[in-house]
Amino acid sequence: MTLYSRRFSAESIKALIATVENGSLHMGKQVAIFEKHFADYCGVKHAVAVSSGAAGLHLAMMAAGIGHKEEVIVSPLAPVAGPNAVFHQGAVNIFADIDAATGNIDPLKIAPKINANTKAIVLHHYAGQPCDLQPVLAMVKDKDITIIVDATSALGACYQGRPVAAWGDMVIFDFGPGGHIYTGDGGMITTDSDELEQWLRMFRDEGFVSSPDLLTKDEGDWHFEMQDLGYAYRMTELQAALGLSQLKQLDQILVGRQAVTKQYQAAFSDLAQVKLPLVLPGTIPANGFYALQLNIEHLAPNRRKIFTALRSAGIAVDVRYYPVFLQPYYLWAGHPEACTLEGSRAPKAEEFYQRVLILPVEEQFLQDKNNLERSILERSIIKVKSEIMKY
Repeated sequence: MTLYSRRFSAESIKALIATVENGSLHMGKQVAIFEKHFADYCGVKHAVAVSSGAAGLHLAMMAAGIGHKEEVIVSPLAPVAGPNAVFHQGAVNIFADIDAATGNIDPLKIAPKINANTKAIVLHHYAGQPCDLQPVLAMVKDKDITIIVDATSALGACYQGRPVAAWGDMVIFDFGPGGHIYTGDGGMITTDSDELEQWLRMFRDEGFVSSPDLLTKDEGDWHFEMQDLGYAYRMTELQAALGLSQLKQLDQILVGRQAVTKQYQAAFSDLAQVKLPLVLPGTIPANGFYALQLNIEHLAPNRRKIFTALRSAGIAVDVRYYPVFLQPYYLWAGHPEACTLEGSRAPKAEEFYQRVLILPVEEQFLQDKNNLERSILERSIIKVKSEIMKY
């Protein structure tokens, strides 16, 4: 299995062909339809399509009004896109350590870092396991702090009976490699706020507005205005067509990934050399990927050997994520105005990184027997267990 591979259904391919034949690939009708269906699926008022999840995180920072030297609390064990978006606004990343059982930011580590200069908190759902949202929302109930949720691996996940898209001021999804929906690049921002939706759409479209009720002048039906400094973060019609066709199959995709995860859980539950991912009570993970934690005393020093052997055998193992504050740029940016590195190291995130080994959860593993006795998944499990048990 090639890393981040995806097989598109006949329906998806037909949707792409029909979009090309229509002649217009610039953001238009297909994007609007995709946004409407996505919002309906997630049970929210608005969905704003963007060029990538990283672009969505940047737009969320802009819509939240994050400014120079203001502070944003982030997880160190997440894609760099969230902390990078903070940097793009000239703001300050404040890293709060994780819960070692889930890889998610620990609410108990957030509370001491909130102060008068805190303007937002970015919550990341590691591996598609929802983080504990309610305690964080309670912390900011009477404060002017925006909750931005990085759900780039968590499309379809639920927390306390509601989709993760419904928790927070803005929630960002990604349709890049390895995602539940894959459009090459692309993403979506969900929100129940009419005001935030308006800002997000304007910033996405280079700061332009065209709705008559938002214009400052009536020059005619052709008139549109640039009212702020934005970016070309638009989604194309091709991406929307591909995303919409996969959204219709999302429940089936989620069931398949859950089945793969259950097989992993059953296969590795008797191995003392590993620690299995924890599912928090009241949550339904989206299973973005499967994160084994290796026994650090015996296996972690040999992780590179295990990784290399499995990759050589064609198994798409991975390691996620290198703690953000250890990235060279963040070390160079230094203390205190950029990332407050000194005094804010996250030891649990660093240890988690040293332990973790990522296994793929693509649902196609269940169906593809490849004319052999065992499926790709079954053969992969046997090989993973064999390599782990060598040490």
